[in-house]
Amino acid sequence: MGEDVPGCARGVSNAIASRLRKVERLLVACDFDGVLAPIVDDPAAARPLPAAMESLRQLAHLPDTHVAIVSGRDRRTLSRFVPDAGAFRLVGSHGAEPDEARPSAEERAMLEGAEAALADLKVLAPGLYVEPKPLSVAVHFRRVDPARRAAVAEGVERVADGWPYKVLTGKEVVEFAVRAWTKGDAVAELRARVGATSTLYLGDDVTDEDAFAVLGPDDVGVKVGEGPSIAGHRVPDPEAVAGLLASLAAARARAS
Repeated sequence: MGEDVPGCARGVSNAIASRLRKVERLLVACDFDGVLAPIVDDPAAARPLPAAMESLRQLAHLPDTHVAIVSGRDRRTLSRFVPDAGAFRLVGSHGAEPDEARPSAEERAMLEGAEAALADLKVLAPGLYVEPKPLSVAVHFRRVDPARRAAVAEGVERVADGWPYKVLTGKEVVEFAVRAWTKGDAVAELRARVGATSTLYLGDDVTDEDAFAVLGPDDVGVKVGEGPSIAGHRVPDPEAVAGLLASLAAARARAS
């Protein structure tokens, strides 16, 4: 699915805005990296597009419209990247952090062991980035020399073989989590919490497919970028997302 082609991004935006402009209670949920913020080599350098954030802010202040950002980043880090974070519901760690997380002593020990094992791989690949989070540890290899990728993959697989919990695979990242929540779980809980009659979800990564999977006939899923997806629509990049959100905010403002 996700059949819309990049050249039709404006048409996709208008069609979705028309469909959702008058729904009784709307939940707008989206990933952060690759959706609101362009993908960059250094995760710490990511910044959301101002136009996208302004449209989300407008949507969040409209009647019966709720906005959430559902990210693989931990919730505390996510809040530092999102201007006026108080206007939105922030869900971190692929859904495991609807609120600030407190790992148990056992979970913390498991994460520290995985972090140490993954850090040892930096000897093989200096560009490797290990990111500790409250409920997981992620290893990013976007900056690893392609010639060293196979050795890194073998090392990551060894850690995965001994990991008793959930392993998440995304775009040039593997994450070892101690809780099994997904973005689909997060969207389902958000939808129930706000009583949404329709949900719009936008995502670009493999982990976003869990969110698309829980959408119903009254909901809309939008895949951002290339790659297979079960989402019903597709736009090419975060710039197109900003345009879609602007169209939706304007349409719902007129309707209200």
